[in-house]
Amino acid sequence: MKYYILTFQSTHHYMRAEKLFDDLDYEFELANIPPEISADCGLGLKFDSCVDEEKVYTIIKRSGIEIDGLYYIEKNENSKDLEKIK
Repeated sequence: MKYYILTFQSTHHYMRAEKLFDDLDYEFELANIPPEISADCGLGLKFDSCVDEEKVYTIIKRSGIEIDGLYYIEKNENSKDLEKIK
C-alpha cells in the first residue's frame, strides 16, 4: 500500500484543509499520524498514491494553510518506509 499524508500545525489548519479538499472533490481519508512522524496536530489527511502530490502541496500553500509536512508512505507486510517530501 502506498499513500501520502499531510500533517498540520494545528487542528484548525487540519479542519480548513479538510473542507478545502472536500469542496474540490479530492478523495482523502482522516488519518492518525504514525508514531514515526512528529506533528503538533495528531490528525492528518491521507491521499492515495495516484494523487499528484505537487498539486496537493500547491493548493495547500496557496490557501495559507500551514502544514508540518507532506509524507510518502509505503507499507507492506513486513515493513513501512516513510519519506518526508515537503
